[in-house]
Amino acid sequence: MANILYEELGFPILLVDPPMVTVRGHEVPDVNLRALQEAVFRMLVVKPARFTGAEVRFVRKHLRLRQADLAEVLNRANHTVVSQWESRGDGPAGMDYNTEVVLRIWMATRSGRGDQVPELLGSGLKNLADRQDTPLEVPLPLAV
Repeated sequence: MANILYEELGFPILLVDPPMVTVRGHEVPDVNLRALQEAVFRMLVVKPARFTGAEVRFVRKHLRLRQADLAEVLNRANHTVVSQWESRGDGPAGMDYNTEVVLRIWMATRSGRGDQVPELLGSGLKNLADRQDTPLEVPLPLAV
């Protein structure tokens, strides 16, 4: 098996040795999409680099929030700031560092990782790189 660069979530992730299935003559990864989305969401909490606009959009959509809802969670005046972050696509979202830390802590609690908040605050979210040059690597198979 080979690794596959998967971009259907809005940003590139690397599926590590995914099982494959033939669909209409094409080999495609045989992955539970919901489980993949949940795994990527959890990985973004501890990603060692700042979020891209596409990742902010993924987080918001994964949580089924409107831009105004996410703005409210992050104590922003209105949805336009969220729209600006998301519009940056594969580039850095441009989110204030402290706002990004709050978002990641909120994500941790929403994904059942609230017990990791002290560790995240202690060192996990300090000195995030401006950019990550390689895609997130998602080891397979995923726990469903």
